[in-house]
Amino acid sequence: GCGTVGLSRVSAGADVARGSPLVSVNTSAVAGRVDGLARVRLATVRRSWPGTIVITITPRVAVLAVPEHSAYDVIDAYGVVLSQSPTAPPGLPVLTVPSDPATSLRGNATVHAAGTVVWRLPAWLRNQVSTVQATSPDAVTLTLRGGVTVLWGGPGGSAVKGRELA
Repeated sequence: GCGTVGLSRVSAGADVARGSPLVSVNTSAVAGRVDGLARVRLATVRRSWPGTIVITITPRVAVLAVPEHSAYDVIDAYGVVLSQSPTAPPGLPVLTVPSDPATSLRGNATVHAAGTVVWRLPAWLRNQVSTVQATSPDAVTLTLRGGVTVLWGGPGGSAVKGRELA
């Protein structure tokens, strides 16, 4: 299934004419077009003879909310903005990073570290995180719903750190 991406959006993004001979379909080009969809992290495309193109996607998953003017950008672990929300979405920690107007969230090493930390947290702990502050890729701090602050560091060793925190 295509989940939050939507089958019609993937089909439209693939832009393969119905009835096209399989041999003439450039699977790399199709994968590139589908990869370009905002909610797709990775797309693979293969031929299935005699007449089917199979597209497999890995969707992007929202892990953080970032204040942006009077709303929130909902981002994945790579800093890709998936949507905007007028309020902080329930269940997503709010991320604060040093603000530099010239710096994009996408491709930012500090944002990626914070997103990876949250993504790798055990579910019981991820559900307790209310805010995340990151000053560098190795300086991620979690604030839990009860007010406890956890100096997590970088994304390495998440499983061990999670067990220690339990």
